[in-house]
Amino acid sequence: MPLTPKAIYDDFINNELDKFFAIELLQTLIENTESIETRIESIRILDKIPFNDDLNFKFLEHLLISDLNEEIRILTCKVLKNHYFDKALAPISWLLEHEKSLKCLVTAISVLSEINTDESKSILVEKLRMLSKKESKYNFKEIFKKKKLDSFNIQDLAYILLNYYLISFLKIKYGYIKYELDDCGYITKLDLSNVDPQGISLPLLLDLIFSLKHLRFFDLRFNHLLKLPDISNESNSILSLDLSYNNLITLSESIDKLRSLKILNLKSNRLRSLPKSLGYLSSLEILNLRNNVLAKIPESLKSLQMLKVLDLHGNKLKSIDFKFNSFIRELELGWNNFLKFPPSIKSLTSLERLGISGNKLKEIPKWIDSLNCLKELELYDNRIEELPESLGLVTSLQKLNLRNNQLRRLPPSFIHLKSLKYLNLSWNNFTSLPEWIGKLSSLEELNLWGNKLETLPYSITSLSSLKVLDLNFNKFEQLPPLLKELESKTGLIIKL
Repeated sequence: MPLTPKAIYDDFINNELDKFFAIELLQTLIENTESIETRIESIRILDKIPFNDDLNFKFLEHLLISDLNEEIRILTCKVLKNHYFDKALAPISWLLEHEKSLKCLVTAISVLSEINTDESKSILVEKLRMLSKKESKYNFKEIFKKKKLDSFNIQDLAYILLNYYLISFLKIKYGYIKYELDDCGYITKLDLSNVDPQGISLPLLLDLIFSLKHLRFFDLRFNHLLKLPDISNESNSILSLDLSYNNLITLSESIDKLRSLKILNLKSNRLRSLPKSLGYLSSLEILNLRNNVLAKIPESLKSLQMLKVLDLHGNKLKSIDFKFNSFIRELELGWNNFLKFPPSIKSLTSLERLGISGNKLKEIPKWIDSLNCLKELELYDNRIEELPESLGLVTSLQKLNLRNNQLRRLPPSFIHLKSLKYLNLSWNNFTSLPEWIGKLSSLEELNLWGNKLETLPYSITSLSSLKVLDLNFNKFEQLPPLLKELESKTGLIIKL
Protein backbone atom coordinates (compact mmCIF):
# COMPACT_ATOMS: atom_id res chain seq x y z
CA MET A 1 0.00 0.00 0.00
CA PRO A 2 1.50 3.39 -1.02
CA LEU A 3 2.49 5.84 1.67
CA THR A 4 0.15 8.86 1.65
CA PRO A 5 -0.12 11.91 3.93
CA LYS A 6 -3.64 10.88 4.96
CA ALA A 7 -2.54 7.34 5.84
CA ILE A 8 0.29 8.75 7.97
CA TYR A 9 -2.11 11.06 9.80
CA ASP A 10 -4.68 8.31 10.32
CA ASP A 11 -2.00 6.06 11.83
CA PHE A 12 -0.85 8.94 14.07
CA ILE A 13 -4.40 9.61 15.28
CA ASN A 14 -4.92 5.90 15.95
CA ASN A 15 -1.65 5.75 17.93
CA GLU A 16 -0.11 3.38 15.42
CA LEU A 17 2.66 5.94 14.72
CA ASP A 18 4.33 8.14 17.29
CA LYS A 19 4.54 11.87 16.60
CA PHE A 20 8.22 11.99 15.69
CA PHE A 21 8.02 9.13 13.21
CA ALA A 22 4.87 10.63 11.63
CA ILE A 23 6.65 13.98 11.22
CA GLU A 24 9.72 12.26 9.76
CA LEU A 25 7.59 10.42 7.18
CA LEU A 26 5.79 13.62 6.19
CA GLN A 27 9.09 15.44 5.81
CA THR A 28 10.36 12.62 3.62
CA LEU A 29 7.34 13.01 1.34
CA ILE A 30 7.78 16.79 1.22
CA GLU A 31 11.46 16.48 0.29
CA ASN A 32 11.38 13.56 -2.11
CA THR A 33 7.97 13.30 -3.79
CA GLU A 34 7.64 14.77 -7.27
CA SER A 35 3.90 15.29 -6.96
CA ILE A 36 3.19 18.88 -5.92
CA GLU A 37 -0.28 17.85 -4.72
CA THR A 38 1.21 15.24 -2.38
CA ARG A 39 3.79 17.70 -1.04
CA ILE A 40 1.10 20.32 -0.37
CA GLU A 41 -1.13 17.78 1.35
CA SER A 42 1.84 16.65 3.44
CA ILE A 43 2.46 20.21 4.68
CA ARG A 44 -1.22 20.60 5.55
CA ILE A 45 -1.15 17.33 7.51
CA LEU A 46 2.08 18.37 9.21
CA ASP A 47 0.36 21.55 10.39
CA LYS A 48 -2.19 19.40 12.26
CA ILE A 49 0.46 17.71 14.39
CA PRO A 50 1.70 19.65 17.46
CA PHE A 51 5.45 20.38 17.45
CA ASN A 52 7.86 23.24 18.27
CA ASP A 53 11.35 21.72 18.32
CA ASP A 54 14.42 23.24 16.64
CA LEU A 55 14.82 20.41 14.16
CA ASN A 56 11.40 20.97 12.61
CA PHE A 57 11.92 24.72 12.66
CA LYS A 58 15.11 24.37 10.60
CA PHE A 59 13.33 22.07 8.18
CA LEU A 60 10.50 24.59 7.63
CA GLU A 61 12.91 27.52 7.47
CA HIS A 62 14.91 25.79 4.73
CA LEU A 63 11.67 24.99 2.87
CA LEU A 64 10.50 28.59 3.06
CA ILE A 65 13.78 30.03 1.80
CA SER A 66 14.79 27.52 -0.84
CA ASP A 67 11.79 25.67 -2.26
CA LEU A 68 10.97 26.60 -5.86
CA ASN A 69 7.22 26.10 -5.62
CA GLU A 70 5.19 29.22 -4.75
CA GLU A 71 2.35 27.30 -3.06
CA ILE A 72 4.81 25.35 -0.91
CA ARG A 73 6.41 28.59 0.32
CA ILE A 74 3.03 30.13 1.08
CA LEU A 75 1.88 27.14 3.13
CA THR A 76 5.22 26.90 4.93
CA CYS A 77 4.99 30.54 5.95
CA LYS A 78 1.62 29.87 7.59
CA VAL A 79 2.85 26.70 9.32
CA LEU A 80 5.83 28.58 10.75
CA LYS A 81 3.48 31.18 12.19
CA ASN A 82 1.21 28.52 13.68
CA HIS A 83 4.00 26.57 15.43
CA TYR A 84 6.79 29.11 16.00
CA PHE A 85 5.04 32.38 16.72
CA ASP A 86 8.18 34.36 17.66
CA LYS A 87 10.92 32.41 15.91
CA ALA A 88 9.03 32.69 12.62
CA LEU A 89 9.85 36.41 12.38
CA ALA A 90 13.42 35.93 11.10
CA PRO A 91 12.65 33.67 8.09
CA ILE A 92 9.49 35.63 7.23
CA SER A 93 11.48 38.86 7.36
CA TRP A 94 14.00 37.26 4.98
CA LEU A 95 11.12 36.30 2.69
CA LEU A 96 9.84 39.89 2.70
CA GLU A 97 13.26 41.12 1.63
CA HIS A 98 14.06 38.60 -1.12
CA GLU A 99 10.79 37.12 -2.39
CA LYS A 100 9.71 37.86 -5.98
CA SER A 101 6.30 36.14 -5.95
CA LEU A 102 3.45 38.54 -5.22
CA LYS A 103 1.36 35.88 -3.51
CA CYS A 104 4.25 34.94 -1.22
CA LEU A 105 4.88 38.59 -0.36
CA VAL A 106 1.21 39.09 0.45
CA THR A 107 1.27 36.00 2.68
CA ALA A 108 4.40 37.21 4.49
CA ILE A 109 2.86 40.64 5.11
CA SER A 110 -0.40 39.08 6.27
CA VAL A 111 1.38 36.69 8.66
CA LEU A 112 3.43 39.53 10.17
CA SER A 113 0.24 41.48 10.86
CA GLU A 114 -1.37 38.37 12.41
CA ILE A 115 1.61 37.85 14.72
CA ASN A 116 1.00 41.46 15.79
CA THR A 117 3.90 42.05 18.16
CA ASP A 118 6.25 44.99 18.51
CA GLU A 119 8.88 42.94 16.66
CA SER A 120 6.60 42.12 13.71
CA LYS A 121 5.45 45.73 13.49
CA SER A 122 9.05 46.97 13.48
CA ILE A 123 9.78 44.73 10.47
CA LEU A 124 6.96 46.37 8.51
CA VAL A 125 7.97 49.86 9.67
CA GLU A 126 11.56 49.30 8.59
CA LYS A 127 10.49 47.98 5.20
CA LEU A 128 8.23 50.97 4.58
CA ARG A 129 10.90 53.40 5.78
CA MET A 130 13.37 51.93 3.32
CA LEU A 131 10.88 52.07 0.45
CA SER A 132 9.88 55.65 1.22
CA LYS A 133 13.49 56.73 0.81
CA LYS A 134 13.94 55.26 -2.65
CA GLU A 135 10.42 55.18 -4.11
CA SER A 136 9.43 58.47 -5.73
CA LYS A 137 6.44 57.38 -7.82
CA TYR A 138 4.43 56.02 -4.91
CA ASN A 139 3.06 58.59 -2.45
CA PHE A 140 4.83 57.30 0.67
CA LYS A 141 6.26 60.74 1.45
CA GLU A 142 2.85 62.38 1.34
CA ILE A 143 1.38 59.65 3.53
CA PHE A 144 4.04 59.89 6.20
CA LYS A 145 4.02 63.71 6.17
CA LYS A 146 0.54 63.68 7.62
CA LYS A 147 1.10 60.86 10.08
CA LYS A 148 4.27 59.45 11.56
CA LEU A 149 5.14 55.98 10.39
CA ASP A 150 5.38 54.59 13.93
CA SER A 151 1.88 55.80 14.78
CA PHE A 152 0.12 53.54 12.24
CA ASN A 153 -1.27 50.31 13.63
CA ILE A 154 0.14 47.08 12.25
CA GLN A 155 -2.92 46.30 10.09
CA ASP A 156 -2.65 49.70 8.35
CA LEU A 157 1.08 49.23 7.80
CA ALA A 158 0.49 45.81 6.30
CA TYR A 159 -2.22 47.15 4.04
CA ILE A 160 -0.12 50.07 2.79
CA LEU A 161 2.68 47.63 1.97
CA LEU A 162 0.31 45.20 0.26
CA ASN A 163 -1.03 48.01 -1.97
CA TYR A 164 2.51 49.05 -2.87
CA TYR A 165 3.60 45.54 -3.83
CA LEU A 166 0.47 44.97 -5.89
CA ILE A 167 0.97 48.16 -7.93
CA SER A 168 4.69 47.38 -8.35
CA PHE A 169 3.93 43.86 -9.54
CA LEU A 170 1.25 45.03 -11.99
CA LYS A 171 3.63 47.60 -13.47
CA ILE A 172 6.34 44.97 -13.96
CA LYS A 173 3.87 42.49 -15.40
CA TYR A 174 1.82 44.74 -17.68
CA GLY A 175 3.77 47.97 -18.06
CA TYR A 176 1.82 51.21 -17.80
CA ILE A 177 -1.38 50.94 -15.78
CA LYS A 178 -3.84 53.54 -14.54
CA TYR A 179 -4.65 53.71 -10.85
CA GLU A 180 -5.57 56.17 -8.14
CA LEU A 181 -4.53 56.19 -4.49
CA ASP A 182 -6.12 57.94 -1.55
CA ASP A 183 -4.16 59.93 1.04
CA CYS A 184 -3.28 56.74 2.92
CA GLY A 185 -1.73 55.04 -0.10
CA TYR A 186 -4.68 52.69 -0.62
CA ILE A 187 -5.74 51.82 -4.17
CA THR A 188 -9.21 53.25 -4.83
CA LYS A 189 -9.35 53.01 -8.62
CA LEU A 190 -7.66 50.40 -10.82
CA ASP A 191 -7.84 50.30 -14.60
CA LEU A 192 -6.53 47.01 -16.03
CA SER A 193 -8.37 47.24 -19.33
CA ASN A 194 -6.60 45.55 -22.24
CA VAL A 195 -3.52 44.50 -20.23
CA ASP A 196 -3.82 40.73 -20.78
CA PRO A 197 -5.03 40.06 -24.36
CA GLN A 198 -4.63 36.30 -23.89
CA GLY A 199 -6.63 36.25 -20.64
CA ILE A 200 -4.06 33.95 -19.03
CA SER A 201 -2.19 35.70 -16.22
CA LEU A 202 -4.81 38.15 -14.96
CA PRO A 203 -7.26 35.56 -13.54
CA LEU A 204 -4.55 34.43 -11.09
CA LEU A 205 -4.50 37.92 -9.54
CA LEU A 206 -8.20 38.71 -9.41
CA ASP A 207 -9.01 37.15 -6.04
CA LEU A 208 -6.23 39.18 -4.42
CA ILE A 209 -7.38 42.38 -6.12
CA PHE A 210 -11.00 41.81 -5.10
CA SER A 211 -9.81 41.59 -1.48
CA LEU A 212 -8.45 45.17 -1.51
CA LYS A 213 -10.39 46.93 1.23
CA HIS A 214 -10.52 50.40 -0.30
CA LEU A 215 -10.87 49.62 -4.01
CA ARG A 216 -13.92 51.43 -5.39
CA PHE A 217 -13.66 51.23 -9.19
CA PHE A 218 -12.24 48.24 -11.05
CA ASP A 219 -11.98 48.10 -14.86
CA LEU A 220 -11.22 44.77 -16.59
CA ARG A 221 -12.41 45.44 -20.14
CA PHE A 222 -10.83 43.85 -23.22
CA ASN A 223 -8.86 41.06 -21.53
CA HIS A 224 -10.38 37.97 -23.20
CA LEU A 225 -11.29 36.56 -19.79
CA LEU A 226 -13.01 33.20 -20.14
CA LYS A 227 -13.93 32.83 -16.51
CA LEU A 228 -14.20 34.97 -13.41
CA PRO A 229 -12.43 33.08 -10.59
CA ASP A 230 -14.23 32.43 -7.32
CA ILE A 231 -14.06 35.37 -4.94
CA SER A 232 -12.82 34.20 -1.54
CA ASN A 233 -13.53 37.16 0.70
CA GLU A 234 -16.48 39.49 0.99
CA SER A 235 -15.84 43.02 -0.27
CA ASN A 236 -17.66 46.05 1.09
CA SER A 237 -15.70 48.54 -0.97
CA ILE A 238 -16.03 47.85 -4.72
CA LEU A 239 -18.76 50.05 -6.17
CA SER A 240 -18.15 49.60 -9.90
CA LEU A 241 -16.89 46.54 -11.80
CA ASP A 242 -16.47 46.64 -15.58
CA LEU A 243 -16.06 43.21 -17.20
CA SER A 244 -17.28 44.24 -20.65
CA TYR A 245 -15.69 43.04 -23.90
CA ASN A 246 -14.34 39.76 -22.56
CA ASN A 247 -15.25 36.15 -23.39
CA LEU A 248 -17.11 35.18 -20.23
CA ILE A 249 -19.52 32.28 -20.73
CA THR A 250 -20.63 32.03 -17.11
CA LEU A 251 -20.36 34.16 -14.01
CA SER A 252 -19.16 32.78 -10.69
CA GLU A 253 -21.80 32.20 -8.00
CA SER A 254 -19.43 34.04 -5.66
CA ILE A 255 -20.22 37.34 -7.42
CA ASP A 256 -22.49 38.11 -4.47
CA LYS A 257 -19.37 38.55 -2.30
CA LEU A 258 -19.10 42.04 -3.84
CA ARG A 259 -21.75 43.25 -1.45
CA SER A 260 -21.52 47.01 -2.12
CA LEU A 261 -21.49 46.77 -5.92
CA LYS A 262 -23.61 49.49 -7.54
CA ILE A 263 -22.53 49.19 -11.19
CA LEU A 264 -21.85 45.88 -12.96
CA ASN A 265 -21.00 46.01 -16.66
CA LEU A 266 -21.00 42.65 -18.49
CA LYS A 267 -21.60 44.03 -21.96
CA SER A 268 -20.29 42.09 -25.00
CA ASN A 269 -19.37 38.76 -23.47
CA ARG A 270 -20.72 35.30 -24.30
CA LEU A 271 -22.88 34.76 -21.24
CA ARG A 272 -25.39 31.96 -21.69
CA SER A 273 -26.72 32.00 -18.14
CA LEU A 274 -26.58 34.04 -14.97
CA PRO A 275 -26.11 32.77 -11.42
CA LYS A 276 -28.97 33.05 -8.96
CA SER A 277 -26.57 34.88 -6.64
CA LEU A 278 -26.64 37.91 -8.96
CA GLY A 279 -29.97 38.72 -7.38
CA TYR A 280 -28.31 39.03 -3.96
CA LEU A 281 -26.35 42.16 -4.92
CA SER A 282 -28.73 44.31 -2.92
CA SER A 283 -26.93 47.61 -3.67
CA LEU A 284 -26.86 47.13 -7.46
CA GLU A 285 -28.19 50.15 -9.38
CA ILE A 286 -26.92 49.59 -12.94
CA LEU A 287 -26.68 46.15 -14.61
CA ASN A 288 -25.46 46.04 -18.21
CA LEU A 289 -25.90 42.66 -19.95
CA ARG A 290 -25.98 44.02 -23.52
CA ASN A 291 -24.77 41.79 -26.37
CA ASN A 292 -24.62 38.36 -24.75
CA VAL A 293 -26.52 35.16 -25.60
CA LEU A 294 -28.95 34.97 -22.71
CA ALA A 295 -32.16 33.06 -23.42
CA LYS A 296 -33.50 33.64 -19.90
CA ILE A 297 -32.65 35.57 -16.78
CA PRO A 298 -32.93 34.31 -13.19
CA GLU A 299 -36.02 35.22 -11.22
CA SER A 300 -33.75 36.32 -8.38
CA LEU A 301 -33.20 39.60 -10.28
CA LYS A 302 -36.60 40.73 -9.02
CA SER A 303 -34.94 41.09 -5.61
CA LEU A 304 -32.71 43.92 -6.85
CA GLN A 305 -34.69 46.65 -5.14
CA MET A 306 -32.10 49.37 -5.85
CA LEU A 307 -31.85 48.59 -9.58
CA LYS A 308 -32.45 51.66 -11.76
CA VAL A 309 -30.92 50.70 -15.12
CA LEU A 310 -31.13 47.25 -16.76
CA ASP A 311 -29.73 46.71 -20.25
CA LEU A 312 -30.57 43.38 -21.94
CA HIS A 313 -30.18 44.61 -25.52
CA GLY A 314 -28.90 42.05 -28.03
CA ASN A 315 -29.66 38.74 -26.33
CA LYS A 316 -32.03 35.85 -27.15
CA LEU A 317 -34.88 36.58 -24.74
CA LYS A 318 -38.42 35.66 -25.72
CA SER A 319 -40.14 36.48 -22.46
CA ILE A 320 -39.65 37.74 -18.92
CA ASP A 321 -41.85 35.79 -16.55
CA PHE A 322 -41.54 37.86 -13.37
CA LYS A 323 -41.89 41.45 -12.21
CA PHE A 324 -38.89 43.68 -11.65
CA ASN A 325 -38.86 46.24 -8.89
CA SER A 326 -41.08 49.19 -9.78
CA PHE A 327 -38.27 51.74 -9.37
CA ILE A 328 -36.39 50.85 -12.57
CA ARG A 329 -35.91 53.99 -14.65
CA GLU A 330 -34.25 52.58 -17.78
CA LEU A 331 -34.98 49.22 -19.40
CA GLU A 332 -33.39 48.15 -22.68
CA LEU A 333 -34.80 45.03 -24.37
CA GLY A 334 -33.90 45.79 -27.98
CA TRP A 335 -32.77 43.11 -30.45
CA ASN A 336 -34.12 40.07 -28.66
CA ASN A 337 -36.88 37.69 -29.79
CA PHE A 338 -39.97 39.27 -28.23
CA LEU A 339 -43.23 38.81 -30.14
CA LYS A 340 -45.13 41.01 -27.70
CA PHE A 341 -44.45 43.42 -24.86
CA PRO A 342 -43.57 41.50 -21.66
CA PRO A 343 -46.59 42.10 -19.34
CA SER A 344 -44.18 42.68 -16.44
CA ILE A 345 -43.30 46.07 -17.95
CA LYS A 346 -46.74 47.37 -17.00
CA SER A 347 -45.77 47.60 -13.32
CA LEU A 348 -42.67 49.75 -13.97
CA THR A 349 -44.37 52.99 -13.05
CA SER A 350 -41.06 54.85 -12.56
CA LEU A 351 -39.76 53.93 -16.02
CA GLU A 352 -38.30 56.90 -17.92
CA ARG A 353 -36.69 55.10 -20.84
CA LEU A 354 -37.82 51.93 -22.61
CA GLY A 355 -36.02 50.38 -25.58
CA ILE A 356 -37.66 47.42 -27.28
CA SER A 357 -36.52 47.92 -30.87
CA GLY A 358 -35.40 45.21 -33.25
CA ASN A 359 -37.87 42.58 -32.08
CA LYS A 360 -40.94 41.17 -33.85
CA LEU A 361 -43.61 43.31 -32.24
CA LYS A 362 -46.82 43.84 -34.18
CA GLU A 363 -48.64 45.95 -31.66
CA ILE A 364 -48.22 48.13 -28.60
CA PRO A 365 -50.39 47.19 -25.61
CA LYS A 366 -53.20 49.52 -24.56
CA TRP A 367 -51.78 49.66 -21.06
CA ILE A 368 -48.77 51.65 -22.35
CA ASP A 369 -50.27 54.76 -20.71
CA SER A 370 -49.62 53.20 -17.28
CA LEU A 371 -45.97 54.17 -17.85
CA ASN A 372 -46.77 57.75 -16.95
CA CYS A 373 -43.14 58.79 -16.32
CA LEU A 374 -41.88 57.59 -19.70
CA LYS A 375 -39.69 60.13 -21.52
CA GLU A 376 -38.03 57.99 -24.21
CA LEU A 377 -39.56 55.10 -26.16
CA GLU A 378 -37.56 53.22 -28.80
CA LEU A 379 -39.72 51.03 -31.07
CA TYR A 380 -37.77 51.07 -34.33
CA ASP A 381 -37.26 47.96 -36.51
CA ASN A 382 -40.42 46.10 -35.53
CA ARG A 383 -43.61 45.18 -37.44
CA ILE A 384 -46.07 47.61 -35.88
CA GLU A 385 -49.01 48.55 -38.14
CA GLU A 386 -51.19 50.53 -35.73
CA LEU A 387 -50.58 52.68 -32.65
CA PRO A 388 -53.04 52.65 -29.73
CA GLU A 389 -54.77 55.87 -28.67
CA SER A 390 -53.34 55.29 -25.19
CA LEU A 391 -49.83 56.06 -26.45
CA GLY A 392 -50.89 59.65 -26.92
CA LEU A 393 -51.79 59.79 -23.23
CA VAL A 394 -48.17 59.25 -22.17
CA THR A 395 -47.78 63.03 -21.97
CA SER A 396 -44.29 62.81 -20.41
CA LEU A 397 -42.84 61.52 -23.72
CA GLN A 398 -39.94 63.58 -25.08
CA LYS A 399 -38.48 61.12 -27.59
CA LEU A 400 -40.37 58.60 -29.72
CA ASN A 401 -38.61 56.48 -32.34
CA LEU A 402 -40.90 54.50 -34.65
CA ARG A 403 -38.47 54.09 -37.54
CA ASN A 404 -38.89 51.12 -39.89
CA ASN A 405 -42.30 49.78 -38.99
CA GLN A 406 -45.48 49.53 -41.10
CA LEU A 407 -47.37 52.60 -39.91
CA ARG A 408 -49.77 54.60 -42.08
CA ARG A 409 -51.30 56.97 -39.56
CA LEU A 410 -50.86 58.59 -36.15
CA PRO A 411 -53.66 58.41 -33.57
CA PRO A 412 -55.39 61.76 -32.88
CA SER A 413 -54.45 61.43 -29.21
CA PHE A 414 -50.88 62.40 -30.20
CA ILE A 415 -52.07 66.00 -30.05
CA HIS A 416 -51.56 65.72 -26.27
CA LEU A 417 -47.81 65.03 -26.56
CA LYS A 418 -46.87 68.61 -25.68
CA SER A 419 -43.44 67.57 -24.30
CA LEU A 420 -42.38 65.63 -27.40
CA LYS A 421 -39.05 66.93 -28.79
CA TYR A 422 -37.97 64.11 -31.12
CA LEU A 423 -40.25 62.10 -33.41
CA ASN A 424 -38.84 59.60 -35.91
CA LEU A 425 -41.38 58.21 -38.39
CA SER A 426 -38.86 57.27 -41.10
CA TRP A 427 -39.25 54.19 -43.27
CA ASN A 428 -42.96 53.67 -42.71
CA ASN A 429 -45.94 53.99 -45.10
CA PHE A 430 -47.18 57.53 -44.45
CA THR A 431 -48.82 59.25 -47.44
CA SER A 432 -49.92 62.27 -45.40
CA LEU A 433 -49.65 63.91 -41.99
CA PRO A 434 -52.58 65.14 -39.90
CA GLU A 435 -53.25 68.87 -39.66
CA TRP A 436 -52.94 68.73 -35.87
CA ILE A 437 -49.19 67.96 -36.20
CA GLY A 438 -48.68 71.70 -35.73
CA LYS A 439 -49.92 71.39 -32.15
CA LEU A 440 -46.75 69.54 -31.05
CA SER A 441 -45.30 72.76 -29.73
CA SER A 442 -42.08 71.29 -28.25
CA LEU A 443 -41.07 69.31 -31.33
CA GLU A 444 -37.43 70.01 -32.29
CA GLU A 445 -36.69 67.18 -34.74
CA LEU A 446 -39.12 65.45 -37.09
CA ASN A 447 -37.74 62.63 -39.23
CA LEU A 448 -39.96 61.54 -42.14
CA TRP A 449 -37.26 59.90 -44.28
CA GLY A 450 -38.40 57.07 -46.58
CA ASN A 451 -42.19 57.49 -46.63
CA LYS A 452 -44.62 58.31 -49.49
CA LEU A 453 -45.32 61.95 -48.71
CA GLU A 454 -46.09 64.39 -51.55
CA THR A 455 -47.35 67.30 -49.45
CA LEU A 456 -47.22 68.60 -45.89
CA PRO A 457 -49.99 70.25 -43.85
CA TYR A 458 -49.73 74.04 -43.55
CA SER A 459 -49.83 73.70 -39.75
CA ILE A 460 -46.25 72.47 -39.81
CA THR A 461 -45.23 76.12 -39.97
CA SER A 462 -46.59 76.46 -36.42
CA LEU A 463 -43.85 74.23 -35.05
CA SER A 464 -41.90 77.12 -33.58
CA SER A 465 -39.34 74.88 -31.81
CA LEU A 466 -38.55 72.80 -34.91
CA LYS A 467 -34.83 72.71 -35.75
CA VAL A 468 -34.50 69.69 -38.07
CA LEU A 469 -36.96 68.36 -40.64
CA ASP A 470 -35.84 65.32 -42.66
CA LEU A 471 -37.85 64.67 -45.84
CA ASN A 472 -35.38 62.53 -47.80
CA PHE A 473 -36.70 59.68 -49.96
CA ASN A 474 -40.30 60.84 -50.20
CA LYS A 475 -42.18 62.02 -53.32
CA PHE A 476 -41.38 65.73 -53.15
CA GLU A 477 -40.12 67.06 -56.45
CA GLN A 478 -38.97 70.27 -54.83
CA LEU A 479 -39.07 72.01 -51.48
CA PRO A 480 -42.62 73.26 -50.73
CA PRO A 481 -42.78 77.12 -50.72
CA LEU A 482 -44.05 77.25 -47.15
CA LEU A 483 -40.90 75.42 -46.03
CA LYS A 484 -38.62 77.70 -48.02
CA GLU A 485 -40.03 80.66 -46.12
CA LEU A 486 -39.72 78.85 -42.79
CA GLU A 487 -36.14 77.86 -43.58
CA SER A 488 -35.08 81.42 -44.31
CA LYS A 489 -36.87 82.94 -41.30
CA THR A 490 -36.12 80.47 -38.48
CA GLY A 491 -32.93 78.73 -39.56
CA LEU A 492 -34.76 75.39 -39.75
CA ILE A 493 -32.54 72.66 -41.25
CA ILE A 494 -34.47 70.85 -43.97
CA LYS A 495 -33.08 67.66 -45.50
CA LEU A 496 -34.51 66.79 -48.90
